[in-house]
Amino acid sequence: MQTTERPPAGGARGTSPVRGVVLVAVAVVLGFFILRAIDDTGAGPTVTDGGSETTGAADPSGETTAPPASEDTAAPPAPRAPAEVVVLVANASGVSGAAAQQTTAIQEGGYQVLEPGNAENAVEATQVLPVAGFEAEAAVLATQIGAAEGAVQPMPDPPPVELANANVLVLLGPDLAGGG
Repeated sequence: MQTTERPPAGGARGTSPVRGVVLVAVAVVLGFFILRAIDDTGAGPTVTDGGSETTGAADPSGETTAPPASEDTAAPPAPRAPAEVVVLVANASGVSGAAAQQTTAIQEGGYQVLEPGNAENAVEATQVLPVAGFEAEAAVLATQIGAAEGAVQPMPDPPPVELANANVLVLLGPDLAGGG
């Protein structure tokens, strides 16, 4: 008589522990990438100034202490490179050719420059006037051209001359034009 052997009646085919571990690992990695794609704003935790939230470490008595209050601890952004700043020099000194000379010197410092012009009103000392967001660059430029302390001032509204696409306006006074 002939006997037919049947496969053992154990678990289902392909149920090894290694296969289960691999499937779990793939699911975890896939979940990580999906969650990362959902919240890819780059924003981290936010800190509020002067809010009523108190967070910090507990002192030995078990009370929670607030972190020390501080001013804005973020460092100011580094100034842009001179090649990224467009400068317009306007002669407000009355010294003929002074704006052209200063424009050449500024251009040699690596700045983009516009054609120099004349201001309608004279100034007593050179003023360096940045458009919003270019205050740090104006301070660097003022130092490089030898402007007096306090020369960097906010851009008035309306500007004293047509800015075109300038980021910083130098109203050249007699102190740097050779006329004072």
